[in-house]
Amino acid sequence: MSGFTVPEEITMIVSSDPDNGARNRSADGSYFEISLDDGLTIPKDALNVNLAVEESSIWWTVPNIITGQNDKMYITGPDTTGSVTSFIITIDQGLYDLSGLNQAIQRELENAGAKIEDAGNPLPLINLSPDDATQKVEIRFNYTNVSIDFTPTDTPRDILGFNSQVYGPFVSAPYNLVAPNVAAFNQVNYFLIHSDLTNKGIRFNNEYNQTVAQVLIDVSPGSQITSKPFNPAKINVAELTGTSRTSLRFWLTDDKNRRVNTNGEYWSARIVIHYLRPFVIGKSQPR
Repeated sequence: MSGFTVPEEITMIVSSDPDNGARNRSADGSYFEISLDDGLTIPKDALNVNLAVEESSIWWTVPNIITGQNDKMYITGPDTTGSVTSFIITIDQGLYDLSGLNQAIQRELENAGAKIEDAGNPLPLINLSPDDATQKVEIRFNYTNVSIDFTPTDTPRDILGFNSQVYGPFVSAPYNLVAPNVAAFNQVNYFLIHSDLTNKGIRFNNEYNQTVAQVLIDVSPGSQITSKPFNPAKINVAELTGTSRTSLRFWLTDDKNRRVNTNGEYWSARIVIHYLRPFVIGKSQPR
């Protein structure tokens, strides 16, 4: 008798959308489970069982301003009558760049009654602008009696690169202050997809955390990432040999292995399990 092997594969698309069957989806949208009525079965004689994520779709909307965490600005300055007032403004949760954050702060200050012009010229209490050479944020204090308190923990001081202290007021205005630290608007450098289809997954330095794919961020904020790697990582999943699974788990993290907040958006992946099936000529095959 002689034998040979035949390649076989199982392809599945998994999605965090409950309308597509996702169960137990986490509040932040990063985790979900799926149930398989007919099960996922890998034959007990399968050889070289491996898994690859050949395509994935993730919306780049993970917020860097988060409600209750870093959404407050404590700014003291003149109101529309000229009286010095302490303003506490709240920034809506979202994914901001510097320009967008500057616009949101100025809008909320205006809504709170802060001074917005001087001698008929538009002039808000503060302006945020980039110092491109140093990758730092510059704050322009437009009036002498303006100050910003970054000591509360619920301010975006880390994103802006400022320390936990009060800045201002200054003896002259306008006054331009460059942050002591590099800005950190990029809270996520890339995504990692994880699954319990593997016990180990892709090695991450000296650790294994069931990672099955890395997804690079190559779109602008608010856009959808569609990842189709030319040569997706192949993960040995010999532990699936001879098993039948009816429930699968998936979760999405950032590059620091922290669950991400998908901001209400759903994410998905197309997964292919490859294996070889041995056949012996002249011998009946196991079922």
